[in-house]
Amino acid sequence: MAFTDRNRHRRCLMPAIPVPFYTLSLLLMLLAKVWLQRPAGYRTLATFITGCALLVLVTALRWQFDALVLRQLQSILAIALPPLAWRCFASVTGRSRIAKRIASLLPPAIALALNLIAPMTTDIVLMLLYIGYGGALIGTAYRGADAFVLTRLTDARNTSVMAFLAGVFLCFSGLTDLAITLDYAWYDGLQAARLVALSQAILLPFICLAILYSGKKIPTAEEIPQISPADEQSVELDSDLVALCEKLETRLTEQQLFLNSDLTLDLLARKWVIPARQISRAVNAVRGCNVSQWINGFRIHYAQHLLLTTDAPVTSIMLDAGFATKSNFNREFVRISGVSPTAFRRSAGNPAPVAEKL
Repeated sequence: MAFTDRNRHRRCLMPAIPVPFYTLSLLLMLLAKVWLQRPAGYRTLATFITGCALLVLVTALRWQFDALVLRQLQSILAIALPPLAWRCFASVTGRSRIAKRIASLLPPAIALALNLIAPMTTDIVLMLLYIGYGGALIGTAYRGADAFVLTRLTDARNTSVMAFLAGVFLCFSGLTDLAITLDYAWYDGLQAARLVALSQAILLPFICLAILYSGKKIPTAEEIPQISPADEQSVELDSDLVALCEKLETRLTEQQLFLNSDLTLDLLARKWVIPARQISRAVNAVRGCNVSQWINGFRIHYAQHLLLTTDAPVTSIMLDAGFATKSNFNREFVRISGVSPTAFRRSAGNPAPVAEKL
C-alpha cells in the first residue's frame, strides 16, 4: 500500500510498535500449535495464520525502520491477504477453476494497479477489498457445512466455522482502517492512536482464545436429533425429496460408503451422478440435518453394532466406522446415543476390553 506524506493509513492487522511483536508472538504460537495438533482443516488455517504473521512482521519492521522497500512489501502483503484467505476456503467449495481464479486475482490486481496509479484511492480500495472478501467468507459459511463439498464430511463443520471467523477478522480489519482513514480526513489523525489501541484490545484476546482452543472440538450449534433411515416420513414433505433421500440411503448402506473416512459431498455427487445441492437439499428437508450429520448417523449406528457384537477396542471401532479423530467420534456418539461409546457398551452388558480399562 502507498503511504502519504503524513504516513496516514497504517495498513496492518496490528499497527504500532511494540504491540505488533506481541501479536506476532501470539500468531507464531498459534501457528506452532496448529501444526503440532493438526486439527481438521489445519492446512487452511495455517496458511491464513502465516499470511497474517508475515503482514504483522513486515508492518512492525516498516514502522521501526521506515524503509521504502518495507513500505512496498507491506502494501503487497496487505493486498494479498484477503484473496489468500478467501482462496483457502473457496478451494474446497467446488467452484469452477475459472471462477476461483477471477475472484481471487481480479480484485487484488485492480487494487495493486490503483495503488501504483492513484495512491490517494488506496485507502478506500483496500477497505473495500477486506470487507468484500470478508463478507464473501461469511456468506459462504452461512450456507453451512454442505457448502464445502470437497472437504471431508467429518471436517466440514469445522471448516465452515473457520471460514466465518476469517471473514469476521477481515471485515473488522477493513472497518478499523476505515475509521483511521476518516480520523485522518476529519481530525488530522488525532484519534488514530486510540483507534489502533482499541483494535488491538479486541483482536489480541481473539488470538489468545484461538491459541487456547485450537485443535479442540468445536461444539455443535444445536443438538439436532438424529432420525433413523427407517423412520416414518412426514406427509407434508415433498414426495420427490423423500423418494430421493430413501434412494440415497439405500445406496449408501448397500455400498457402505459411509465407512470411507475421506468421504466428501462432492465424491457422493460424482459417484451417484446427482448434483451436490440436490443431495444436500433432500437430506436437509427429509432428515432435518446436514450431510455430514447424516453420514455420521450411519457411522454411529455401525459403531454401535460393533460395540455390541465384538470385543474390539473403541479406537479400532472408531476407525472401522469411518471416523478420523476420536474427538469427533465421541462428540457424534454422545449426540446421537446420549452416552459415551464405553458407557454404551457397558449398558448393553458387553464388557470393555482390558486395554480400555487400564
